[in-house]
Amino acid sequence: MKQKIAYLKGLMDGMKLAEDDNSKLLRTIADCLERIAEEVETESARVDNIESEIEELNNDVDDLDEVLGFLLEEEDEEDDEDDEDWEDDFDYFTCPNCGEVVPVDEEMLQKEADPICPNCNSKLFGE
Repeated sequence: MKQKIAYLKGLMDGMKLAEDDNSKLLRTIADCLERIAEEVETESARVDNIESEIEELNNDVDDLDEVLGFLLEEEDEEDDEDDEDWEDDFDYFTCPNCGEVVPVDEEMLQKEADPICPNCNSKLFGE
């Protein structure tokens, strides 16, 4: 665009226009076109820069999304494993004294014939 305006100005200079109102008008129009072309060029560079930054941000978001998805999958797998371990290793008994539900595993039953409630310190299976 700037090249065409420069060509237009060159044509006007080559025509050796008289210094009348028409030539002043044409020169003013050419100057305005030149300023408009400079603004368009500046704004176009800014748009290109913004588009580049948006593309970088989109790439960063994609990378973060991928990492987050991986972490959530790992967490879900760990939670599932923990839940399975918890459920497999314990039996649940209700304390006859306080009503607290107490998990008891087989090792605890082997060590203590009558486990103690951690809430009220009474025997889980009564006297």
